[in-house]
Amino acid sequence: MGPYGGHGGTYPPQQERPDGKKILEQIAKQTGGRLFEVSKKVEKIYADIEEELRNQYSLGYTPEKDLQPGYHKIHLSTHNKDLKAQARDGYYSGPEASRSSD
Repeated sequence: MGPYGGHGGTYPPQQERPDGKKILEQIAKQTGGRLFEVSKKVEKIYADIEEELRNQYSLGYTPEKDLQPGYHKIHLSTHNKDLKAQARDGYYSGPEASRSSD
């Protein structure tokens, strides 16, 4: 028996903590960005961001008018395997989506 009448363990029960780094990586990926860890020197992070900004392109896409409302996945790739394409996972279409961009 444990000190609180249970069968051992701690009281109150420990809850598993979410992995903050994984959550931030997921948010960055879903929004088309990437995570920069501050464990590196800050100057290196600034240099990486500066290099990325100098080498990015903006693409536009207009979906068909009869597209079903809801969430639509995006797949973006390059023919050159040395290049990396970054984009958000998808977008929402429908009346609610168009109102939020007004």
